[in-house]
Amino acid sequence: MDWSRQGDADGGDTSHAPPMRKRSTFVGKNTLLSKALGTLASGAARSHGMGMNSKRRKMPLMFIPPSTNSPLFVYNNNEDQRSFLSLGSRIGSESQSVIDDNESVSTSRSLPSTLSGSVEPDEMTWLIEEQERRYSREQFDFGRRRGSQETQDMIDALDRRRRVSSLSSSHMDKSRGRLGSFVGDDDEDFANEVTTLRSESTTLLKYCVPLIITFFLEQAFSVVCVMTVGHLGAKELAAVSLASMTSTIVLAIFEGISTALDTLCPQAYGAGNYYAVGIHCQRCTLFSLVLFIPAATFWYFSGYVLQYLIEDKEVIRLTQLFLRILIIAGPPYICFENGKRYLQAQGIFDAGTIILFITAPLNVVLNYLLVWNETIGLGYIGAPIASCINFWLMAILLWLYVIFVDGEECWGGLSKQALYHWIDLSKLAIPGVIMLEAESLAYEILTLFASYLGTVALASQSAVSSVVSLVYMIPFAVSIASSTRLANFVGSGNVNSAKLAARVGLYASFISACLNCLVLFLGGPLIARMFTSDEEVITQIEKLCPLVALFEIFDGMATAASGLLRALGLQGIGGVVNLVGYYVIAVPLALVFTFKTGLGIYGLWVGNGIGLLFIGITEMYYFYTADWEEVLESARKRNDYEAV
Repeated sequence: MDWSRQGDADGGDTSHAPPMRKRSTFVGKNTLLSKALGTLASGAARSHGMGMNSKRRKMPLMFIPPSTNSPLFVYNNNEDQRSFLSLGSRIGSESQSVIDDNESVSTSRSLPSTLSGSVEPDEMTWLIEEQERRYSREQFDFGRRRGSQETQDMIDALDRRRRVSSLSSSHMDKSRGRLGSFVGDDDEDFANEVTTLRSESTTLLKYCVPLIITFFLEQAFSVVCVMTVGHLGAKELAAVSLASMTSTIVLAIFEGISTALDTLCPQAYGAGNYYAVGIHCQRCTLFSLVLFIPAATFWYFSGYVLQYLIEDKEVIRLTQLFLRILIIAGPPYICFENGKRYLQAQGIFDAGTIILFITAPLNVVLNYLLVWNETIGLGYIGAPIASCINFWLMAILLWLYVIFVDGEECWGGLSKQALYHWIDLSKLAIPGVIMLEAESLAYEILTLFASYLGTVALASQSAVSSVVSLVYMIPFAVSIASSTRLANFVGSGNVNSAKLAARVGLYASFISACLNCLVLFLGGPLIARMFTSDEEVITQIEKLCPLVALFEIFDGMATAASGLLRALGLQGIGGVVNLVGYYVIAVPLALVFTFKTGLGIYGLWVGNGIGLLFIGITEMYYFYTADWEEVLESARKRNDYEAV
């Protein structure tokens, strides 16, 4: 199904259109300015100075923000001071206007700062009409007949601007009944932004730091739960560990679904279709909540499945009890994960960090009070209750953050549009689930293999896997940040900046992977003694860490490549590559190297490392050979005035 809006691009129903953010600019309707612009418009088509034959054109339809205090007209005898305001501020990026009489026509002048104000919707329409008069439709048609891609791009840009203007005015009236929040002068214009290696690196760093903190704090929730309950007894520890593993695998499904928003929301935001960002978030949340129904049913009756895997009936009973209570935490978890991505698409990465700085310490307190406190302590069931309270608190705080702090601009209210295009959403969501679950289940299988090698091997594998999962949060955060940035530029059609953002993301992923490699290579003895005092296990971990350190390079490469594919909307490719990499290459090779060649536990990591190397190289290949025209067209179809 086509994601694009049905109807005439030039004038369909826009009653549910989004509130568009507007630059602080001003256009007066005085007669003098209108005559000046009319004169410019009528002669622009025949003016050689406007660069009609330049190789690349951009046609902003608004005046640039005031950058000079020069008056509108200056009359004296000096050259280059008889200037007038031009609509075509960026007509050509490769050629400059040449005026034969040595009098320059400025293409970057603005009105005096004392006249700056807001562009009203009717003034925007007036500007567009002036632009159309400058370049007549006959000239556009002539260019189209000649197959001119540049002229066609000009037409598309003009149509997008017209529809954006229409969407802005209508939604202000019908959706909110008031002026919404608009982009200020400091917000990015993704379509026209020219980035540098330094600026892009700075932006990526600003995005990554709060994400890394957020992921580390999220990891702490399950650890605190296991540590709190573990002191109640061996059966309680076994039950909470089993319940934690089961819930993690199930919740990973909904985290995988939410990765579809890593494509949809940033692309919509980069395209300037802000209302669609909220629609995508609503649709993904409803989609996940519906799919949570069978997941909740499985949790409720999990004992019937676990009895075929575990013999201890008391452990089965406790595990099922934990999961039944945890059902209440499912909906807020889904809302929080989707809400995070809704904000990240807008460049708001610190919301999750702020919320987790509040809820993570509270989680420790709640676990103690509800499990151990003599007055209100409930024992074993206090742990899942504490988890439910924390997830609901996280979702509520995120909602309050959007309302009172930042991020409301892209929320146009609840919409029936969230009930449509679920099949199209699933085309991104299902591969996202496969990508996450394939990796998660592969590590569980490797741990199962290690259990057949004895207690020492299992303990060593568990300790090293825990450290790898922890340090993985760094390249994963880089991947999410660079994916968001890349998708913003893809949505706006800015290919050059998109490619630079991808390159910076790859550099950052490689650096973070090298840092992880260094930590594991040099920190083996410290890591071993953090987990155990058994000398045999310590020796095994110290020998294993250098090999795992090399594995971190391959892991970082695969993580970065997966993020790039998500940004381009190519999750389908990533899902297939991950399945092949883990279950055709990694797991079989790990099995062979471990039990057939005598490598033991080292064989597990050798096989897994080869699989990750395959994933990284293959996904990089698909990224670098991607058809950018097709990628941009797919992004346009997903986000072109979704809010009908």
